[in-house]
Amino acid sequence: MENIVYDAIVIGAGVGGLSAALKLSSYGKKVLLLDKQPVPGGCATTFCRRGFTFEASMHCISALGEGLEMRNFLEDLGVDKKVNFIELKNFCHIIYPDHDFIVDFNRDNFLNYLKTHFTAENENLEKLFSRLDKFYKQFDDFCISEWPAILQLLISPFVYPEIIEISSLSVDEFLGKYIKDEKAKSIISDLWKFVGVPPKRLSALYFLIILRSYFFAKTCYVEGGYMQLFKAIADKICANGSEVKYNTFVEKILTEGRKVKGILTNKGEKFLAHSVISDANALLTLEEMLDDIPLRKYYKKRFSRLEKSISVFQIYLGLNITAKSLGMNSFILATNNRYNHDESFNYSLKGDYDNCLLEIVDHSQVDPSLAPQGKGTLLVMTLDGYDNWKGLTEEAYQQKKRAVAQKIIQRCEKYLPRLSEHIEVMEVATPKTVHSYTLVPEGAIYGFAHTVMQSGIFRLEQKTKIKGLFLAGSWTRPGAGVQACFISGLDAAELAFKYLG
Repeated sequence: MENIVYDAIVIGAGVGGLSAALKLSSYGKKVLLLDKQPVPGGCATTFCRRGFTFEASMHCISALGEGLEMRNFLEDLGVDKKVNFIELKNFCHIIYPDHDFIVDFNRDNFLNYLKTHFTAENENLEKLFSRLDKFYKQFDDFCISEWPAILQLLISPFVYPEIIEISSLSVDEFLGKYIKDEKAKSIISDLWKFVGVPPKRLSALYFLIILRSYFFAKTCYVEGGYMQLFKAIADKICANGSEVKYNTFVEKILTEGRKVKGILTNKGEKFLAHSVISDANALLTLEEMLDDIPLRKYYKKRFSRLEKSISVFQIYLGLNITAKSLGMNSFILATNNRYNHDESFNYSLKGDYDNCLLEIVDHSQVDPSLAPQGKGTLLVMTLDGYDNWKGLTEEAYQQKKRAVAQKIIQRCEKYLPRLSEHIEVMEVATPKTVHSYTLVPEGAIYGFAHTVMQSGIFRLEQKTKIKGLFLAGSWTRPGAGVQACFISGLDAAELAFKYLG
């Protein structure tokens, strides 16, 4: 092994690791991509049970629509030819106590719904959406700018004032500048649950980015499940002359004089490289994998001051009929039994499964091939705190898991009557499941919480104090979500490419 020195080793075949390895290999660099699981995708993987195919954690991926960032990159490298894209007709069916509407990727339709139901806010809504347009224009200009990063930061207050101001605000503070009706504010900020931080603490900068990605821009599903896309990327990496190894756990990142030298696996295999990109979570990478003990202590102290995100509880259902025949009239059903998102978040944090929010996703409605003919799949998700599950005996853990799943399924029957009568297959995942599969501390599925002071330029940088070691994934910039992780991989690859010269 030691006679081969790779240009780059990528740890983890999650979304960030895949995009990093794909980009570097497309540049002609010799890359070794390693993952402890037998398949690519990380926590965004796909799995099968008795003829049903389930997305482990994903609702959908933004930016896969024609002309959008991820799609363009995949098309440039020919990966799109290996998969079939299915365009989504709409994003989500959102329900509140006295509001019920479909989000159909159309900015003006969303604005018109708000103006129709909150007439006293019409002028304010126009001002708000005009401000959004102005922000998105500056944000796009910032992203395509070729100025050096240091220069960008220096001129930002003059060239990108919208970004500077909004990056210092929470979602609630930003919307409060325009909207006074609390119900209207709650509906506009509904997407907070996709990053697990309620609006009073959620970064307005990051929220506005995902708002456009999901509410205003069309996207696609991948026939057969998103795993087909991840496999196509892995195949392309190999076709580029690089390597992908599964069932390989990286135990140590080897350094010499604060410079990366390679990695050591749990099997005792040693691989050398000029650079390393870690798509494993930042805490595992920098607190445990590094062989530099003083730096491990430095990062442990630094990370102890940062807040981790909440986790999730998920139920995977294989049905003996389609969910549409039970009343599932949209790809995603987002239910809210209150407008106060802080209360909803606290219910999840404390494990109040009678009142926590619910998201129901019907992937098989988009792609019937995910289930046997005439049958369907459902993914039911709610945010959940890791503390709700720790300290239980195995027997108590299994009993609680079954009881919570049953309670949530009964709540789903308010929207999908007699759902429980049609369940053929059921799998349940808790925050402990997320931790076990991904090694993410406390099952923090969104990485560091997307608060104002942990987003934008305040989020963990991708460069580390080890020369040649870079980070990708949800714990680092730009943040959580598949599109963000994909971008993080591309950015980490660019940093490694420049470092390699």
